[in-house]
Order: sequence, then C-alpha cells, then structure tokens
Amino acid sequence: MVSLDDTQPRPAVTIDPYEDDLPAGGPGCTIWAIIGVVIVGFAVVIIALAALAGWTSGQRVAQMNATATQNAAISEQINRIPADIASGNTIVLHARLNYLLTITPGVSGLDGFVQTATAVYLNSQPTTTPTPTITPTASPTQSAPLPLPETTAAVSGPGSSFDLAALLVEAQQAVSLNEWDRAIETLDVILAADSSFEAATVRRLMLQALTSKALTLYRGGDVGDLAEANVLADRAEQFGDIGELNYERYIATLYLDALNTVGANYPAAIQALSKLYRETPNYRDVTQLLFNQYVAYGDAWVAQGEFCPAIGPYQSALTILSSGEVSAKLTNAETMCSQATPLPGIDTTLTPGTPQPVAPVGQVGG
Repeated sequence: MVSLDDTQPRPAVTIDPYEDDLPAGGPGCTIWAIIGVVIVGFAVVIIALAALAGWTSGQRVAQMNATATQNAAISEQINRIPADIASGNTIVLHARLNYLLTITPGVSGLDGFVQTATAVYLNSQPTTTPTPTITPTASPTQSAPLPLPETTAAVSGPGSSFDLAALLVEAQQAVSLNEWDRAIETLDVILAADSSFEAATVRRLMLQALTSKALTLYRGGDVGDLAEANVLADRAEQFGDIGELNYERYIATLYLDALNTVGANYPAAIQALSKLYRETPNYRDVTQLLFNQYVAYGDAWVAQGEFCPAIGPYQSALTILSSGEVSAKLTNAETMCSQATPLPGIDTTLTPGTPQPVAPVGQVGG
C-alpha cells in the first residue's frame, strides 16, 4: 500500500563539491606556542649580547684606569729615587726599589738604579783602619790593663740597628710641620724595621700623613696627581677610616674614567661625564668637557652630512653653557634637517674620524 507521505514532494538536497576543502579556522595552539618560544629566544639572545657588550666595555675602562693608577705610582717612586741617592738614605731607597722590583711587567731602566743604589750602600759602609798595637813595657809596678767599656748600638727592636724612638720623634715633628712626604718615609722605615714598635702611634701618624697628602693632591690643580692620590687613599685604608677621602676617591675615579673616553668615543664620554656632572657640576673642568663633547658629537654628524642627529647634541650642549656659535650650528642643523628626505636616524656608535655608511633611499641611516 502506498502511503500519502510517499506521494508528497521532497525538498532537493544540494551538495557543495568544495565543502571538504574549507580551512580548519587558522593556526592551532601548537603553532602559536612555537612562535612565542622563538620570539622569547630572540629576546633572550639580544639581552645576553647587550649585557656582554656592557661588561666588556666596563672591563676595558677599569683596566685603563688601573693601568693609569699603577703608572702614576711607579712614576712617583722613580722620581724620588735621585733624592734618596743624593741624601744617602739607603733604607728608604732599598724599600722603594724592592717595591718597584715586584711590579710586572718590569719597570724600564730599573737595573741602573739598582746598581747605583748598591754603590751608594757600599760607599756608606765605614772603612776599618788598623790601629797600632802598643806593646807594654814590663814594669814591676805596672798593673794589668783595664778592660775598655763595650760600645752599644742604638737598638730598639728585634733585628733593628736604628734608633726607632728617635725616628718616631722625627716623624711626629714632620707631621706637626705638615711635611707629609718626610713623615711617610720616616714611618715607613719604622714599620720596615719593627712593625710592632709603638704600633698604635705609628699607625695613627701614618693614617694622618697619608690622608693629608692624598687630600692635598685631590684638591690640587694637576690632573696627574689624582691617580697618585687614589694610591695613597687605598694605602691609608690599611691604617684606619679615611673619612672624606672615600668621596674624593670616588669622584676622582669617575673623572679619570671619563678622561679615558674623551676624544675616543663621543657617546661613552658623554655618558661618563654626565654621571660626574650630575654628582658635582663644579668639579674641575667637567662642565666644559661635557659641553665640548656634545658640540664635537654634533659637529661629527654634520661632517658626515647627517644634520638631523646633530640637533640633539647641540641642544644638550646649550642646556649646559650658552654659546652664540653653537646656537647658530643648531639653527643650521634644524634647517637642513627639515629639507632632508628621509630623516636619518642616530647611530650612537659614531666614533671620531670614522666615516658612516649612507643608507639607501627610503631607509633610515645608522
């Protein structure tokens, strides 16, 4: 039997031949995870390379400062040797030469000083002259010769042939007269002969002499004295608290580090000088040095035909010191930059005298 439903019209079914080729809805979670890992990996590599570059730069600057400090100490000791030879002060001369002999690499010309010091020492030794022996004439009334009193050397400490008490008085007198060099040398002799002799007094006097000498050098006008002052401050710490010298040494170190970069790398010099300028803008010539480095940095960009990067250094220079000449340079750089297409970017690695590559048209230079 045929049902009525079987005779009813049925809706047509349309089959899309491309239905199975439809996309699944984009990349899955796994692909996004892989992309994220790659991006993080690149970021870690970039950070590691930046940290390595900063560490290498810091090591290089520290090494340059240490070399300058050691060279200043060597020069100071060598400059004092002729005076020791002229005065025949063999004890201080011996201590000074022993210090120089421990330095690696060896100090040039030191062999000649050693030979001269040996000759001075030999000439300082007393010569023995034979004394005639008197043969006593036999006499029934002559008594036996009386024994001569024994001579005693001025010994004031184990293994010492110096009058340490007298040397201490001399050191106290030198300190009272602000003769710091003489006081330090005399106290060095005492310490070399017997470090336990009047230890508290000797250490106090040495601390006073070293800190006072260092402070004089820090506040002097000669930049070459700063490295020697740092050496004296370091040594003074062995004898006690150096007080204000801590800050003086810190500022002097910043200044010497900055000088090592001036004229070699403008961004590094500007960074080092800016740190010192923020700390104490009136220290020596730091203001003028920083101003000059900003201007020189801008001039270096202009010399390369890059006017836009020169604007920032010129503006920074004018915030430190006013200058009509620099104002004119800034105006010219701004005018030329406004006419430039495209605007070049700043290459912070610009080094004096190094030609910079020209970027292709449509790209940012640097």
